[in-house]
Order: sequence, then structure tokens, then C-alpha cells
Amino acid sequence: MAKDKKAKSGDKKAAKAAKAAKQEKKAGKKEKKISSKNKDEDSDAESVDLDAVLAQYAKEQEQYHAITEVASDSPSPRTSSTLLANPGNENELFMYGGEYFNGATAQFYNDLFIYNVKQDTWKKVTSPNSPLPRSGHSWCRAANTKDVYLFGGEFSSPKQGTFYHYNDFWRLDPMTREWTRVESKGKASSPPARSGHRMVGFKQYIILFGGFQDTSATTKYLNDLWIYDCTNFVWHAPRLQSARAVPDARSSFSFLPHDQGA
Repeated sequence: MAKDKKAKSGDKKAAKAAKAAKQEKKAGKKEKKISSKNKDEDSDAESVDLDAVLAQYAKEQEQYHAITEVASDSPSPRTSSTLLANPGNENELFMYGGEYFNGATAQFYNDLFIYNVKQDTWKKVTSPNSPLPRSGHSWCRAANTKDVYLFGGEFSSPKQGTFYHYNDFWRLDPMTREWTRVESKGKASSPPARSGHRMVGFKQYIILFGGFQDTSATTKYLNDLWIYDCTNFVWHAPRLQSARAVPDARSSFSFLPHDQGA
């Protein structure tokens, strides 16, 4: 009888051990499957060549041989776009760019929309020379002209595994809707690539501050100050007095024009 009990007890232990091993094996397969799935999801970072994607955008844009302006529905949902009153027409608002994330992939825009306040209507502008799709850029009007200036912004792969930051500078004629890429004169330096920065116009200058750079591996916040001279077409990076307080590095802050600067 004692032997039978011992045998039954051994059988139970063996069955229990076998069950545990089976569960462990199943868990291992599940973990491997999840790991493989995550690897596939993360593969976006390695497989997407953003330079090639942006080159394709530029090529597609060449199909527009002239600036067109047509009636449109209101812009699709998006974030990190920019909105500005038209310096040349008090009845119009300009909206440019932005991005939309549906929970799985991100889409970036480079469309220019115009809202007429009095008529409550939208128009969409297409151009053969528009800046490439982006979000987190900044723009402002130049205080001494009616032109609008835009700098920087970001673009990413659909799954946001790889980021690209712009350092291009553009001028928009608010009446003709024509974009022109602005190049600095001579060998003067210009602000490095970034997004989340802010700009305001002051007299003949544009003041740019802050923002961030994301390399996917690290994020660097900035507190550098740049001033663009709209008359002489050059950037300056003024050296501030060391004793004077400078705001800490940041992005997505508020920056307003003031009669003494910003």
C-alpha cells in the first residue's frame, strides 16, 4: 500500500513537472513571437531611406507647373501645423503643414490652406516649389515687409523609427502665394536643423530661438539665439553677455513680438 501511494505521488510530480515544462515552452514560443513581431515593427527604422522618400516627394511636386488656388474642404485633422494672419490681406489666414498619427503610422503634409474669414471658405494652394512635408516648423511675417518666412521642422518614417530635421529657410509672398528658398549671402553660418523652435519679426530682423533635434537615439534641446537680417540677407548668432540670464533649452514655447524685440 505504501509503495502504491509512493508511486502515485511520483506520477503526480512527474505530470506536474511535464505540465510546467510544457507551459514554459509555450511561453518561450509566445515571447519569441512577440520579439519577432516587435522586430518587424522596429524594422521601419532600418528599411526606410528618408532622403529617398523626400526626393520622391520633390519629384511628385514637379507635376505642378504653376501655382494653383482652388476651393477646398477644411483641412484634414493634424497637429504641429502653423497658422498665421495674412500680412497682405486682413480677411485671410494661412495654414501650412503638420502631421497626423493614426496610432500606427504618421503622415506629414506640405499643403498651404487659406481661410477667408468673411466668406467662411477654404482654398488649397499647390505649387511646384513648395517646402517638403513637415511639422513642428516655425514661421512669422517680416516686420519691414509683408513677406512670410519659414524655417526648419521635422519629417519621419511612417512608424516614426527614423527622424529627419530640416534647416531650410523659405519666403512666401502672401499675395502671389509663391514660395522661394532663401539662401544666405557669402559664407555666413545659419541655424542648424531643428523643430519646435519659435520665430518673430522685429524691425528688419527675424528672431529665432530654441527647439530640439531628435536622432531617434537621443533628443537634444536647444537654447541658441539666431537673428536674420531681411535687408542684408544674412544670419547672425549674437554673443550674449555671459552674466546675462539666458532661458534654458526648450521647445514648443510661446514667443511674441515686442517693440524692443521678442
